[in-house]
Amino acid sequence: MTRLRSALLAGMAVTVFAIPATLQASPKGVQEILMGSEIQRLIVGHTLTGQTLKRGEFSDSYKTDGTFEGAGYSGTWTIQNNALCFEIKGQPDSKGCWQFGRDGNGFQLISEGKIVGAGSTAKANPDDL
Repeated sequence: MTRLRSALLAGMAVTVFAIPATLQASPKGVQEILMGSEIQRLIVGHTLTGQTLKRGEFSDSYKTDGTFEGAGYSGTWTIQNNALCFEIKGQPDSKGCWQFGRDGNGFQLISEGKIVGAGSTAKANPDDL
């Protein structure tokens, strides 16, 4: 095998394994599940940025009226059974709910007991979404 091909394959392996590794933000797994009131305080008036296995990178600004906006999309949100439930407008298969786990200064997104994403919050709407 040539050196170039070996280097390319090694680079591809790093790329393939880098994304899932970043989503396992805490080496101990889910540390603490947030209650609905804690999720509401975390998201309302804030922009959440992060990454999920399904959506990839995201940056969503959550408003008090139950709506959110991202880059090129918007939707609605509610808190149900200690989870953030959402639907992106115009995308019928976009309904879902996430529980939130505390992870240091950030958060984990949890679905069916598994960490599916991670991120952080910033006050207001710094990305002007």
